[in-house]
Amino acid sequence: MTSHSETDKKKPACAPRLEPGVDTFPSLLKARVILEACPPSLADRDTAYDVLRLSFSCYHAFQAISVPDIQDEGEFSRKRARVPTNEFAAWLQKLTAKPVNLYKVSVSCTREELKRWPVEAEALGCKAIFLVRPDSSKKRYKEGALQVGDAARIACQNAFGCGGVIIPTRRSNFAARPASVDEVDRIVRKVREFGFCFFSTQILYESEWMCCLLLDLVGRMQSNEMPKIFLTFSPFVCSKDLAFAQKTLGVYLPADVERLLRGAQSMREASISCLLGVWERIFTFAREIGFPQEKLGVNVEYLDSRNPRNVDAAFELAELFGQLLGEE
Repeated sequence: MTSHSETDKKKPACAPRLEPGVDTFPSLLKARVILEACPPSLADRDTAYDVLRLSFSCYHAFQAISVPDIQDEGEFSRKRARVPTNEFAAWLQKLTAKPVNLYKVSVSCTREELKRWPVEAEALGCKAIFLVRPDSSKKRYKEGALQVGDAARIACQNAFGCGGVIIPTRRSNFAARPASVDEVDRIVRKVREFGFCFFSTQILYESEWMCCLLLDLVGRMQSNEMPKIFLTFSPFVCSKDLAFAQKTLGVYLPADVERLLRGAQSMREASISCLLGVWERIFTFAREIGFPQEKLGVNVEYLDSRNPRNVDAAFELAELFGQLLGEE
């Protein structure tokens, strides 16, 4: 493991941080399980809404909902008319009393646009925001597009809790995704300079790289400044899910795990079992190295809002995690 100086642990935060328990967004910091619901395309809205109505009526053990900010043209190089994020979040609030938290791609808006956005978010009861930048330096964005740090300052000025997204394999020593700036350095900077206090991760299907990252964080940060981390899991039900996760989302899927899922009689059952095992390994390791147990949670997402089996599998997994973590 890369060694770090003791001065890293003692370095003060460079931006004011909202501490856990602050009345503005306690629901997210206290949540153990989040269900991430994706805004569907306009063409698929009726089908997706029917699936979600049924799912929300059957599953209740998770504590919060998150809604991603999908940038089809920017992230996936495709044109697709999608239900606007805020409209979808408002619709979800008609189905459930669970608090809704939003993602925002910083480069999708200018400074003036982001200054107006908190008013819309507050109308939804949202006070926590995951700030994201698409994982590419080659894309071109609108003039005046904001970087994550600038977006975080604006959000904090409006009393929003700020978080980000972790890619555990974005490490300088990971051959498939070599990084110019190691992911641990990114996290520490976002916490100390921008006031981030929570993160979700890229979809996980193995534990080793996340465990390495947690070990480095424990070596770099004091426990009282450690951000809350929601490990993201998404069950696969068919080969299409595997292909989309790997080729489009860049999910790291070890070869033995892929063989296991493809060869299973039920990919859904094998996937859910695999993900519960990944959580158990990461949680056990985190406890052994002294990572605060209350700072580790789960974020469950589905990949295809049109596929009832895919959505139901995600809700089932969220329910299982809700029951499991509720007993601790």
